[in-house]
Amino acid sequence: MFAYVQIFDGKDNVSYGYVDLSFAKNVLSISGLKGNLRKRVIEIPADQISGIESGKYQSWNRMSFMYQGLKYVFVYSGYGGYNYLEEHLMTEMME
Repeated sequence: MFAYVQIFDGKDNVSYGYVDLSFAKNVLSISGLKGNLRKRVIEIPADQISGIESGKYQSWNRMSFMYQGLKYVFVYSGYGGYNYLEEHLMTEMME
């Protein structure tokens, strides 16, 4: 599933880009497609994600969470990406 992500480190440093998301074996994989992400592939164990929030940003769906001191913010303009991330995160967090 495709999305736009911003990754904040808390020091006014942000990396961002378009990514492909996938879940397998309780791990969220974020693969950079275009932008300035520091890593080409980021793998995040779902049980280490905290502070999940969801809402709207200028009428777009937005979901964020914390992982290892970084805030990941995903913004969606449609096409089911938000639902995909929400469903998988909630499922993985409940297992």
